[in-house]
Parts: sequence; C-alpha cells; structure tokens
Amino acid sequence: NFQVKENDIVELNNISVEIKNINMKPWNKKIDIIYEDDYIFVVNKPNDIIVHPSNYEVDKTLANIALNLFNDKGIEVFGDPLRMGIVHRLDKCTEGLLIIAKNQESFDKFTKLFLDKDIEKTYQALIDGHLKTKVVEVHAPIKRVDNSNKREVSTDYDSKNAISIFKEIEKYKDFSLVEIKILTGRTHQIRVHAEYIKNNILNDPIYGPKHNNKRTKYGQYLFANNLKFFHPFLKKEINISLEIPKEFKEYIKKYGK
Repeated sequence: NFQVKENDIVELNNISVEIKNINMKPWNKKIDIIYEDDYIFVVNKPNDIIVHPSNYEVDKTLANIALNLFNDKGIEVFGDPLRMGIVHRLDKCTEGLLIIAKNQESFDKFTKLFLDKDIEKTYQALIDGHLKTKVVEVHAPIKRVDNSNKREVSTDYDSKNAISIFKEIEKYKDFSLVEIKILTGRTHQIRVHAEYIKNNILNDPIYGPKHNNKRTKYGQYLFANNLKFFHPFLKKEINISLEIPKEFKEYIKKYGK
C-alpha cells in the first residue's frame, strides 16, 4: 500500500487505470450556451453537477453534456475524452461560466491564457455577516488537508500561494452579497478564504457557517458571473457576464430584511 501525494511523479507500466476506461456517454441535458464562436462555447454550468467523470459519477457530468453538444453540432471529439475540451473547472455546487474548446488548437490556446493569468474571472457570493471593510484582500496560502479533499489555510512548506479580493456589493440583515476576484486558482480557494476571514459562503456544505439554520437545497451561494479575456483567434476583447441566479434572489428576498 502507498499514498500518492500532490506533486508526486508516478510512472505507470502496463497498468490499466480504471477511470481512463470509461465509455463516455452523451448526456442530453439542457444547458445555457452564453457565448459561442468558431473556437469555443461558454456555458453556464448548472449547480450540483461535477465537471469531469470520477469514481463517484460517470454519466452525469459537464463532460457528458459537452459530448452531447459536440454530437449535436457535428464537432469531432479530440484530446482526452474525459476532458471533452473543457478548459477549466468549477466545484460541483458552484454554478457559472465555463469555457469549452471546439478543437485542440483552441484548447491549447485557452489553457495557456489561464496558465498565464490572462483570463479575468469574477465571482459573486452570499457570505455570512459583513466584510470588515468595503474591500478585503486575502493573501493566505492553501494546502490539502491530509487524507481528505478538503483544503485549509496553512503556512506549511507545501502550501500554495493564494490571493482573493472580496468587494462588498450589498449588505443585508446578517449576510452580504459580494464580488470576488481571484489572482490564483487553487482548489476551493474562495470558499477556504471566505472561511478564513470568518465570512463563510452561505450554504457551503464543507466550509459554510456552522450556526446558519437557513439552509436550502441549493449548493453554496457562489457563482462565476464574469469572464474577460483577449480572444487569441478573433483578436478582440470578450467580456461575458451572467445575471445573479434566481436562487440568490429568492434567498435575499426571504432572509434579507
């Protein structure tokens, strides 16, 4: 028995990796295409759907929806069939904007934009309480909690630098609507940083406020509402935004006063 840790290098010789043998099936689930050109789709990933197949879910992921999109539009599947051209990711219960490339060249170009931090991502969230100031900039390294998928702020040597900027949009009775920009892209970054500054994302099943008894069936109240980038093929700036989800509006209407 052995454990593989982050950044370990593992060589596989004649080993069949189960996840690679998944026979991808298209999932004919409606999804909103917010933007489309010859190179990419930008879709609104629904809440409660994981991005890629895993040991926990094989057939009902965004990758399965992407495969259905490709089939409908006559686009040839390319690259890793489990990735299905999806350039980046969002947590399962976070909805919002995601880029799906239509071919390998586009996938490579947009992946590089993310690696070079040339795509500006903005989120909005409902947080517990109120920020101490209108803008709170969080510089707090993050690492994986041992034997868990959970993350935490840590100063250990294997922590990774993480920067998030929280900006107040509106205050309500005991919670706030905020905008968040991330300058790094760590797993669970916004959720961990919100917990760290004691303004936990409402309804977050892992990092949410323990005292909150106003839980709903919706996932954490966090969504990716804006993407802005210079298009590497069209040579122009693209700025794509989403309106606040109806679930946010319903929560604010019910508990905001």
